[in-house]
Amino acid sequence: MKTDSTSTSAMSSVPNGSLQDGIYIYGVIKTSDPQEFGEIGIGNKASKVLTTRFKGLAAVVSDSPWKIYTSLAKEETIKDLVTHQFVIEKVMENFTVIPVKFGTMMETEDELIKFLDKGYFLLRNQLRKLQDKIELDLVATRQFPECLAAIYRHRRSIKRKQEEITEKGERASVEDKIALGKAVEQTLRSEKVKANKLILQTLEKLTQDFCLHDLLDENMIFNAAFLIEKKDKESFNQAVSLLDQKFENALRFRLVGPLPPYSFSTVVLENINPKEVEEARKTLGLNGEVTNKTVYEAYRQLALKFHPDKNPNEDQSRFHFINLAYRKLKDYLEKGFLHVDIYRWEGQR
Repeated sequence: MKTDSTSTSAMSSVPNGSLQDGIYIYGVIKTSDPQEFGEIGIGNKASKVLTTRFKGLAAVVSDSPWKIYTSLAKEETIKDLVTHQFVIEKVMENFTVIPVKFGTMMETEDELIKFLDKGYFLLRNQLRKLQDKIELDLVATRQFPECLAAIYRHRRSIKRKQEEITEKGERASVEDKIALGKAVEQTLRSEKVKANKLILQTLEKLTQDFCLHDLLDENMIFNAAFLIEKKDKESFNQAVSLLDQKFENALRFRLVGPLPPYSFSTVVLENINPKEVEEARKTLGLNGEVTNKTVYEAYRQLALKFHPDKNPNEDQSRFHFINLAYRKLKDYLEKGFLHVDIYRWEGQR
């Protein structure tokens, strides 16, 4: 791996326009000893996965051709994502690991050490919180025919409406059929809410934390990640089995894990290139001190002159670059050149 101190953005363009190798980062673990995990890393030929250490912490890394994942073909991105996850889960066999966001690369080992230094206390404390914990992901999907059958069995009013329509045959009115459809739809929504609540109440007491994820279609009624103690894994599995029995085939449960804590703790590394900050300063016409006040005042004056709503005859691309420069400087003022954060992924219910 390279050891020069050249600094570039972790997710920006290829350094110096070349096709040189970079350092791909999979995750962060706690260890003072060097570790090797085999030739399982990203690359046309599987690369050796090992560690870069700093004060008892270590980044799990491998050499990899420098890639811009936002511009790669979908097939290659998926291939590397699978490898990324495989490496983290391999490391997880012997270490508590905080995953790093997929696609994160550094140009040099010196740059990587700077990130470990910058995020040292955050990463160390997070590893302590996650010690001996795993993630389990649970999805519950409604089995539509079985749900309908259960509704007709247990909801007397709906059952009577269905029987009346059946008895009338061709004499049944469209209004009757619409009324039955609306009653079934309302009952399905109500049952979905009740089932979701029951699943969460049953499993929440066995967990340290949980994240609710997006429901991807009408038949998915539950989608969540649970952070649990390793020792509670079997109890959690048994609780899911009891839920499966309780719903009598009306729901299909899919439990995935153990996983690293993707939903609860993913490291996001951000590196703002000093050259980009300097360009942003020039765009806003800032020659002196960069502060929230000076940045805002410079942006406000330029916006009054170049905003399309104020001056429709002006080149709109000019304001686009002004806006980008403003956001870049605000980001720099908030985070500095180097920034390490822990991301928690939550969907919308």
